[in-house]
Amino acid sequence: MGCGSERPDEAPSGAVASRGDSQVSFALGISDSDPDTFTHPAWDGLNVKRARVVVPYDVALRPTTDARRQRFEAWLQAAAAKSVEPYVTLGPSDQHKAANGKYLAPTDGEYRAAFEAFHATYPAITLVGAWNEPNFPDSVLQSGVPLDQPTCASEDLENCGPLRAAFYYRLVVSICPTCTVAAGEFDATPGDSYWDRYRLFLRGHRPKLWSIHPHHDANRYQASGAHCVPGDSSCTTRTFLGWLQGLDASWDVGHIWLTEVGAFYRNANGQVFGDVSQRDTTKFILRLPSLSARITRIYYYNHSNQCSTADRCATQDRGIIAPEPWDGTPLSYDTAGRIRSAYAVLRDRDTHGP
Repeated sequence: MGCGSERPDEAPSGAVASRGDSQVSFALGISDSDPDTFTHPAWDGLNVKRARVVVPYDVALRPTTDARRQRFEAWLQAAAAKSVEPYVTLGPSDQHKAANGKYLAPTDGEYRAAFEAFHATYPAITLVGAWNEPNFPDSVLQSGVPLDQPTCASEDLENCGPLRAAFYYRLVVSICPTCTVAAGEFDATPGDSYWDRYRLFLRGHRPKLWSIHPHHDANRYQASGAHCVPGDSSCTTRTFLGWLQGLDASWDVGHIWLTEVGAFYRNANGQVFGDVSQRDTTKFILRLPSLSARITRIYYYNHSNQCSTADRCATQDRGIIAPEPWDGTPLSYDTAGRIRSAYAVLRDRDTHGP
C-alpha cells in the first residue's frame, strides 16, 4: 500500500476545525504501534484510514523470526486489511545499545544499509519519518551523546544530534526520492534551539512536510485550560509556525503534520484526569489546525496502551480505549476495555469529502 491519493501538496480530506467564520480542513489518523488496533471492534466506527507506527530502524535487517519484526508486519497486514494508509517512523533499536544500556544511533553506513533493506523489503511504504523525536530529552546518539544536544561542531557527525538527525532525513530522501518524508518528527517544546541546528544541517533540502509532536500544548491545556492564542509564546504549535515563517521564503513551504499528540487519561505521576478532562482536551487538539491552514493532518496518540509487561500498563495512558492488563488483573483506575468519551470526539468529528 502506498501513500494513497492524498500527498502533502494536495488538499486533504477528513475533519474540519473552526477558525473564526471559516473552516480549516485536516485529515485524522491514529498513532499506535499495536497491530490489535485495527482488529478491535471499535476501530471501524472511528472512520479513520490513516495510521502511524514507530519501529526500530533496523527492523528489515532482522530475521523473519524476530518478534519485533513479526509485530510490525502484523501491524502492516492488519492495516492493509482495513485499507489504512501506513506512515512508518524509524527510531532506536533495542539491538543497538551501549554497555550502559543507552541506545546508540546508527552510523551513516549502518543507517544506509538498514533503510536500503527497509525500502527493498517494504517497497509499498512511501510515507516515512526518518527518526522519531531526535530532540527528546534523554535520547542518546552515537557514543552516548544526547540526541537533543542543541549545539555542536558543524561537521562532527559522531557527536552532533541535529546533524545526525538531519543526515538521516537526507539519506532517506536520496534512497527513496518518490517517498514522502517528514522532516523533524520533533518532540515539541516552544522555541527549541534544536530546530535551528537541524535546519542548518538539512543543507539544500527544503522539506515540503514537517512533523511535530505538540504534547506540550495538550498537556498544558489539560492542566490549566491554557489555549494557543495569538501572541502565546508558550504554545509549541504556534511558535513552530512562527519559526518557519520567520525564515527566508524558501523554507516557508509545504505542510505541517501533528503526528503524535493525545490527551491523558492518566499521566506518568499516576494522576487520573478522567473522561471529562480527556474528552475536552481531545476537542482542543482537534482545534489546533485552526492556527494555520498548513496543519493538514493530526495523528491522535493513541488507540489503547497495550499492557504487555509485568508491571501491567504504561504509566502514561492516553488511550481512547482503556487498556487490557496483560495478566487479567483489574485496572486500579478504569475498567479494562472500556471505550472512553474521547473516542466519541474523534468519531463524531466534522467530516467532508468521500
